[in-house]
Amino acid sequence: MADKLLVRFGAGSADKLEWLSLAEPDSQPASGTMAELTAAAQGKSVLLLLPAASVLLLEIELAIKSTAQLKKALPFALEDLLAEDVENYHLVWLKQDQDKLAVAAVAHERLSAWLAPFREAGLALEAAYSEALCLPYSQGQCTLLIDDANVILRSAAYLGGGVDALFLPQLLEKARAEGADFSTLTICKAHDETSLPDNLPLAELEISVCKPLRFMASTAELLPAELNLLNGVYAVSNRQVGRWQQWLPAGMILCVALVLQSYALLHTYWQQQAELSELELKTQELFKQTFPDVKRIVNVKAQADQQLVQLRKQHDFVGSGFMRLIYRSGLLLKDTPAVRLKKFNYLNGNLQLHVVANDIGQLEQFKQQLQITVQVKIQSADSGAKGVEAQLEIREK
Repeated sequence: MADKLLVRFGAGSADKLEWLSLAEPDSQPASGTMAELTAAAQGKSVLLLLPAASVLLLEIELAIKSTAQLKKALPFALEDLLAEDVENYHLVWLKQDQDKLAVAAVAHERLSAWLAPFREAGLALEAAYSEALCLPYSQGQCTLLIDDANVILRSAAYLGGGVDALFLPQLLEKARAEGADFSTLTICKAHDETSLPDNLPLAELEISVCKPLRFMASTAELLPAELNLLNGVYAVSNRQVGRWQQWLPAGMILCVALVLQSYALLHTYWQQQAELSELELKTQELFKQTFPDVKRIVNVKAQADQQLVQLRKQHDFVGSGFMRLIYRSGLLLKDTPAVRLKKFNYLNGNLQLHVVANDIGQLEQFKQQLQITVQVKIQSADSGAKGVEAQLEIREK
């Protein structure tokens, strides 16, 4: 189970916060800014206590069982009990025995203002309650917390409130009129030097000095889920911008970048595959031109190796004369694109070239250039649609 922080606003300032780990309730509460709280809350859940003076706790009777009907009827039942129009309040309630209903009401404007800094800091809240409900309580015992100039009273299981210390007598009198049992009054003072007010109810007093959060820690785990103010439109699923959502824009940019990179890689792969296919076709075409007698091509490299082996064997029989003739003819063929070799044969010291020229003039020019180094004789020449096909006999001088 994740560690839980109990958080309240500092006395007299909404910018200063106090927090205490419920895993270590006897430790010293920490205080600081929202940024410091956010750092301390990493990996922990947060329970927020709201100022008791701003959350109205009521108990009414409403003989309605259906939750849907109760939700519709409750605002009308509270109209005369609220200082402003009921539409301005956020309401949560808890059903009790004998048609009794415990209600917590807080102004939308105030609740939104309290929650905004947590939302902006990306700090998700698990729940929010009135401070009064977090004071210890048992039957026949009321609890009073005196925190500097503020006092908080819990007068019943689901009743209580907060006022300025000057108005404490009026708060106690109102609680007594509503049926609060002051048989025992437990008082917690935030500071030892804090003096108790006069005219306290005639009751047995239990007085202690303790930090407010440490005093509230024992009750924090017993808070009823129904009176959690983060319900309805303020429910965590609807209200909080989770910590992960802060990274949503960056995540979207990362996804777009990955898609673009993947497309670029695929595009490069497809382009290289196309170039490879084109290169294979050119290789096969060159193979066909070089070894026209090979009709079926299965593996260009293996078949080229076989043909080279055959040429080496022929070299053993033919000698250097063949190599000189083929070398000189090859040099000229390479530099004369207008004349193309179809096939050649070597027999008895004669190299026979079967070539195709674009026209008779180019064939004659090829012959004259070749005659510079070897003897050349045109054995046949036929004109066709593709040019002039000729059979040349080449001998060494």
